[in-house]
Amino acid sequence: MKKNLLRLTILLRILSVLTFTFFPINTAFAATCSSSSCNWMDPSGTTCWNDAYDAVIHYASTMWNINKYSPGCIANFSYTRNTSSTWLAAETVGIYTYNGDQRYLYVWNNMWDGTGTICTKGHMGSSQTNYTVHTTSACA
Repeated sequence: MKKNLLRLTILLRILSVLTFTFFPINTAFAATCSSSSCNWMDPSGTTCWNDAYDAVIHYASTMWNINKYSPGCIANFSYTRNTSSTWLAAETVGIYTYNGDQRYLYVWNNMWDGTGTICTKGHMGSSQTNYTVHTTSACA
């Protein structure tokens, strides 16, 4: 009886070691890029998009701009959204502005190195690049 209990205990320990070795609980996924290697990359479909959070939000009329930050990629990007589809732009101040090529409910632009302060803005108007509503800079 004691032999069987000892064998069962050893078997269970071996199984638990193998389980935690091949199936760790907190598996970390490698970032798509990191800091300056993220410059000009579209965050959509990357690990950067998946872990990005709203660092700062600024509103103007029915539109808002979010400075999104990905801690896994150490990168920021601008995300602009409106309550209904219209002409929108997402800007990383002084770096790049994505101008929507049709009416959208939301737009975003490419990522930029997040090791320093990055400011973003949102723009909305009656046609592409004819923007009359602008958020103030959302810096993070």
